[in-house]
Amino acid sequence: MGIYRRVGQVKFAGLSLSNAGIGPVLRRIAAAIVTLLMLTIGPSVPAAVKTTDDAEAAQRPPVIMPIFFTSKSDDCYDSGIVTAIKRIATLSQNYVNRTGGIAGRQLLINLLDDKRDPQRATANLATAIGDPQTIAMAGFTSSNRAKTAFDANGKDLKAANIPFISDISVAKIIADYPSVFTTRPSEDEERMPVIAEFVKEMKFERVAFVGLQDNVASGNLGDALKRVLAPNAIIADHRLVLKDDKLDPAAISAMTDDLKAKNADIVFIAIGNDRRNDVLNQFKSAGFTPPVFVNGRIDNLVSKSGGAMYPNDVYQLAWDGFPDVYSERLRDLLLTSIHPEYWVFQGEKNDAAPGWKDGTCKVRDDDVPPNPLDDENMRALQTGMRYADMIRLVAEAARSAPAAASVPDLREFIVNELNTTYAAGKGMFKGRFGDWSFRPTSRAAATAPLLVVLPRGIGHPQLAPMQFLRLRNDAMRRIDTLYADIDLIRADRIDDNDQTFLADFYISMNDRSGASIDQIEFSNAYLDPGSNSRQITITPIHDGGKSDAYPDHMKIYQVTGKFLYSPNLRNYPFDTQRFSIDIQPKHGSAAFIVQPPPRNLRDKSVTVDGWDPKDQYVSYDEDFVRTVDAHTLEPSVVPFYKASFVWLMKRQTTDYFLRVVVPLAFILFIAYLSIFISTHHFEAIVTIQVTALLSAVALYLALPKLDANIETLSDRLFLFTYLVLSIIIAITIARVNRRIEPIGWLKKSLALLHIAIVPLMVGLMSYYVYQAMTA
Repeated sequence: MGIYRRVGQVKFAGLSLSNAGIGPVLRRIAAAIVTLLMLTIGPSVPAAVKTTDDAEAAQRPPVIMPIFFTSKSDDCYDSGIVTAIKRIATLSQNYVNRTGGIAGRQLLINLLDDKRDPQRATANLATAIGDPQTIAMAGFTSSNRAKTAFDANGKDLKAANIPFISDISVAKIIADYPSVFTTRPSEDEERMPVIAEFVKEMKFERVAFVGLQDNVASGNLGDALKRVLAPNAIIADHRLVLKDDKLDPAAISAMTDDLKAKNADIVFIAIGNDRRNDVLNQFKSAGFTPPVFVNGRIDNLVSKSGGAMYPNDVYQLAWDGFPDVYSERLRDLLLTSIHPEYWVFQGEKNDAAPGWKDGTCKVRDDDVPPNPLDDENMRALQTGMRYADMIRLVAEAARSAPAAASVPDLREFIVNELNTTYAAGKGMFKGRFGDWSFRPTSRAAATAPLLVVLPRGIGHPQLAPMQFLRLRNDAMRRIDTLYADIDLIRADRIDDNDQTFLADFYISMNDRSGASIDQIEFSNAYLDPGSNSRQITITPIHDGGKSDAYPDHMKIYQVTGKFLYSPNLRNYPFDTQRFSIDIQPKHGSAAFIVQPPPRNLRDKSVTVDGWDPKDQYVSYDEDFVRTVDAHTLEPSVVPFYKASFVWLMKRQTTDYFLRVVVPLAFILFIAYLSIFISTHHFEAIVTIQVTALLSAVALYLALPKLDANIETLSDRLFLFTYLVLSIIIAITIARVNRRIEPIGWLKKSLALLHIAIVPLMVGLMSYYVYQAMTA
């Protein structure tokens, strides 16, 4: 019934009376009103019971959610990842508490840093399990430290049945712990089937593996390759030994000689980013450079001059952070944020880093302001958002839990929800960063990895030509990468009320595997309600054959159409808007994923009347189709990727300045001058000031109507003008008031206020508008 008590407050119909802000009498009155209303609505017993349950839940101790993370002390500069985790996880905690907490209880996160120490990680896990208020746990990225901690605390972890949303890459580590899940995909269910299909499609017959001895993740990959590939496909398996965290050069040389003698046609390397170059350099020195498949980041294999550091193809699996595309959700977060600098996590110089002693660290140019879109900052933002989504997933899973449930009961409820509501193919958690569902057998994320390649002769990573998706029957289906670009020529007739714009652009695509515009759905093209068809016109320019004018194997089309966009008018008319061309597969049977060219190669020239182009980028997002069979009541979820070619444009404001800002400035100036007229002419003064106020109102009514569901900066500018003019009128009246006039000091104070307050307020408002213009 809208009546409830929570955290020392009485709330009714959205109003809040805090115990700290009202006296005992008001508290008694509030309590009496609540009691009277509850007696009046007598028959609504369930609502009264719910009120009691919520009140009892709020009086219980808060629940705790430990967050396990790892900080590094050897980076030249702080990467910002730890800062991002702490800041964004705290924001997620606050969000959960604002939206009801965990079954009505307040949630507190407990940040635990293992500092890359297995013993500290073990102690952190033991502390978390031993706390009776621990409702769930999140984190753990290192498979080695996770295995050590689980081996030491496994019995207690099983007994406590605490839901644990981990980030462990080796699913078999969590196999014996029914309450532990991982947001990483399982090797056997997701990674290895893709690798097996890749090896089969590429016709690799002599596969070699180079890993680390006594390393869980590396050893698991080597063992899995032996299981999934054809018999005798693995011709060499080398597990190198680390000494002082380094590889023995003699062992690398012997391994290289063996692989060269056996003529391996692809080598899988899982030894870590820092050691990988030692192996690849030895390959080059020995004249043995087969294609390699690595873990970690392959952008480290691009030289500063832009060329590839290895003379053959380099492959890897990726789950997020695809080449030359941004996460649409993260870009939207940065675009719509009032304070985008809040999402900058660039850290300070780490003087203790060994790189400063051996010269590998380079001094950063601190005169260049930090950019939220820098690769390192985006990685920190992605990591922080992943942890925040873990917290929100637990809160979502507990959303329908009984308010009176105990902590052990809540744990069991959450684990059951994760196993059922968010089971792969039946449900999906839609987070701020990614979407998660879990395989029932492994409790690992049902996420299809994508193949990324650094092609020979091209110093830039891109999605591999072939990708593989897992079907409902667990079979793997090949889909092709669509290498495409959109070159926007012109955009006009931008209508903020209809939320539409006209666009004229070229779309070009590589025609390998029969790629065609017939496969593409322009998902934000305007749908005409009369004809129920998209308002677009497509003109073929080149069909992809041999041509003296156009590149071979490139299909080019000119597209003209009307498209939708979602304006954010909070800063209108000093706003920057996002205009996009969204594409996705037209048919589920012809799925694809888009790979655009590098940003520096894309055409930045575009003509837009009334707008200034500021930036362009390509983003991706994962969406899904949720269905329920009305006959069998079986739910299902089918995910798919969609790509957006985005242009950020800033509205030109010359017209607004001439039509609005300048007239308002004159109105304020004239009203301000009137205060210097002798008060003996009171009627004339007030007439001028009231006329100024009415003129400001008339000017606002004369402007074109903007259907915004929020107050715009223009609205705030007019409200400010009304406020200033009203203050001028009020002080003018006060100065001639018979009771105030005889009081000399008060009359002088009002006169001083009259003269000083208006310029001060106008100055502050001008600074506010300037900040909005330059944001």
